[in-house]
Amino acid sequence: MAHGEEEVRAFMRKCVFVFVALMALTIITVAVSYLDLDTPTGIAVGLAVALLKGSLVALFFMHLIDEKKIIYYTMALTFSFFALVMYLPNGWDADLVEVDSVWSVLPEEGSAGDHGAGHGDDNGGDHGHDHGEDDGHGH
Repeated sequence: MAHGEEEVRAFMRKCVFVFVALMALTIITVAVSYLDLDTPTGIAVGLAVALLKGSLVALFFMHLIDEKKIIYYTMALTFSFFALVMYLPNGWDADLVEVDSVWSVLPEEGSAGDHGAGHGDDNGGDHGHDHGEDDGHGH
């Protein structure tokens, strides 16, 4: 499959355009990092620039711009699910079901329900003895 000289020139112009756009977006990314933006705005601007850069790379360097329409539908469906998964944690604050962490249901140390190892409770009434360990009193 031979390409004419004009096709190669058009492809090179397209590559140079994408390269310049990516460089400009990189400069914008660095410039925005020096601005005093609040966190949500900074994240939104950073994600917007990253989305543009990723789109340029995918469309031109991965040649997705020349694909059939089914690819666009698949990409749109993937993005929709991604957006849904990113939005799900926002609904957690309004959730009426509370799930206790494991730390809130564990018994407190020294409570009546504390039957952990090392207390001698399982050894036939030998409560509180060292089992021959030196307690520092010389006994």
